Amino acid sequence: MAESFEEALRLFKESMARGGYKEAARIKEQYSLPNDMLQDAVEAAFRKNIELGEYSVAAELGKTYGLDPKIVKEAAARSFQRKMDSEQYKAAAKCAKEFDLPKQMVQDAASKAFRKSMDFGLLKNAAKIAEEFDLPITLRMEAAQAAFDMYVSSGMYSKAIKLARKYGLPEDVIRAVERRR
Repeated sequence: MAESFEEALRLFKESMARGGYKEAARIKEQYSLPNDMLQDAVEAAFRKNIELGEYSVAAELGKTYGLDPKIVKEAAARSFQRKMDSEQYKAAAKCAKEFDLPKQMVQDAASKAFRKSMDFGLLKNAAKIAEEFDLPITLRMEAAQAAFDMYVSSGMYSKAIKLARKYGLPEDVIRAVERRR
């Protein structure tokens, strides 16, 4: 435990230098250290993470400690691209949304995450992605219809009806399943 403000500042800088960002955040909070006194240490950690290719960590540091929004967005955009290249589409969409990257980036990544979930038969996940990232209603309905068909073919009629009502599938489809129960 730090004995003084200067000691707390030293501990913060040491934590940042060795990559102990959560510990540094705890020290900052515990001793109410102002951002302007931490700037040098934060900027050094930011640059170090950029050099290491840890763009997500750099962007998060920049956002947390109020670094220049332009460089934070640049780091976030690089993180986004890396996630897209490694087919982590949902993570890319979350990154773009969190760092206020262009809406088209969010939509592109979310659409790919949706399609990937559909291709793997993860229909519930696809529907959640469509809702979370406000994808077009056609995609939501596609996931709902596919999940509905899967529930019906598996004999899970109650789940199929519940899902159909939630997503507004046609009433005649719901009645046909109700008759099967």
